[in-house]
Amino acid sequence: MKKLNLNRLEVKDNFWSPIQELVIGEMIPYQEKILNDKIPDVEKSHALANFRIAAGLEEGEYYGMVFQDSDLAKWLEGVAYSLTVKPDKGLEERADAIIDIIEKAQQPDGYLNTYFTIKEPEHRWQNLLECHELYCAGHMMEAAAAYYEATGKDKLLHVMERMADHIDGRFGVDKERGIPGHQEIEIGLMRLYDVTGKEKYLNLAKYFIDERGQNPNYFKEEKEKRGWVHFDMDPENTFYNQSFAPVREQTTAEGHSVRAVYMYTAMADIAGRTGDKSLYEACVRLWDNAKEDVSHRRYRLHCGRGGFYKGL
Repeated sequence: MKKLNLNRLEVKDNFWSPIQELVIGEMIPYQEKILNDKIPDVEKSHALANFRIAAGLEEGEYYGMVFQDSDLAKWLEGVAYSLTVKPDKGLEERADAIIDIIEKAQQPDGYLNTYFTIKEPEHRWQNLLECHELYCAGHMMEAAAAYYEATGKDKLLHVMERMADHIDGRFGVDKERGIPGHQEIEIGLMRLYDVTGKEKYLNLAKYFIDERGQNPNYFKEEKEKRGWVHFDMDPENTFYNQSFAPVREQTTAEGHSVRAVYMYTAMADIAGRTGDKSLYEACVRLWDNAKEDVSHRRYRLHCGRGGFYKGL
């Protein structure tokens, strides 16, 4: 495989071009206003304010969901890709200013998560099931890789390398065992590997995939050990987050669809890079099962709010 440089890739057709124009012209500017709490009569995001508070640039309390940081990360990733389609000096400068704030919010040990920095620093890494620390990190890694590819600027990339190194220093076979309650870190690490070529990020992504389901009681044991909760998720519902069995032994696509598809994406990426035949075969088996379920109107993959994911 040969990786394409996004700045040298142009898509022009009757399907994608109008969508790109809609995202660039309407969605990204609207989301920027939302992130800055500048649209009246809409629930505030506070995502940027959370980073400013964590950076010591203003006073205030954390506001939003525990995964609020991911909204800003996804916006920055979208900005990066939009700049490859339509350069915008003003937008890039505003993104640069936000990245400066993110850098200031990073803790001396590399940790980056505004919820725990502001609200519960004593509980970092104690609730992987519910608290989305690895999830938020993964999305910011994707943003960092995209922004570097689009602009050549590496400040956010270095921020997320420090965060990845912090995570790598904590979790692993001969370290603390752990898996994300919501998969995404695996994709983010593979994107870091894309742009840095550092094998340790590939190896850490592979660890999180290989570790999943090795101990189906992991989240139950984690909850018993920590003694405090956020959302009171059921740690015994191992199908919901695909931790019911090692990924190579899973034969049916189960549970929360976003978690599942993020995991399958990382599995396929790792299998393609490493030539891991058993992981590849697991990807094919799960894909075939998901397609069969949809064709027979069986929806074992579902969204997180009670509905069903039928767009697979």
